[in-house]
Amino acid sequence: MNARKALLAVTLTLTATLTSCGSLRRAGKDAFVGITSPFLIVYGGATDGFDSARSVRTGLDSGSAMEVLAFPFTFFYHAIEHSIYCGIHVLDLPFTPLYALTELPPASTPVQPLDFYQGTWFDVEPSGSGTDATSGESLPPGYNR
Repeated sequence: MNARKALLAVTLTLTATLTSCGSLRRAGKDAFVGITSPFLIVYGGATDGFDSARSVRTGLDSGSAMEVLAFPFTFFYHAIEHSIYCGIHVLDLPFTPLYALTELPPASTPVQPLDFYQGTWFDVEPSGSGTDATSGESLPPGYNR
């Protein structure tokens, strides 16, 4: 057996034994965001930039010309913002084995995916009820916060 096969076997064994669902979901989301980042940066910059340009138009109580003039600036700002979000996901991916190790103790806090992009299949809705932060009242299961 050569060193390459031995390293692959050890890596697969450690991956199978040390990773849990939370750290695998986080790694999957990081990889997904990293692969789709060219699309996410343009799409996120365009949609968020359009909303911001519309807010500029409404805030200044002006016409559509102001919205058109504001869009390139708001698009550029939000494209940079989404580039940073995607970069954080890519930089987070190599730390997956460390996250898996933190979940080994029985009383540890489960690892959750980063929350820059919500609504992906890597995100899991909380199953139990929660508590409202402002009032302290119990929330029903599945309540969208």
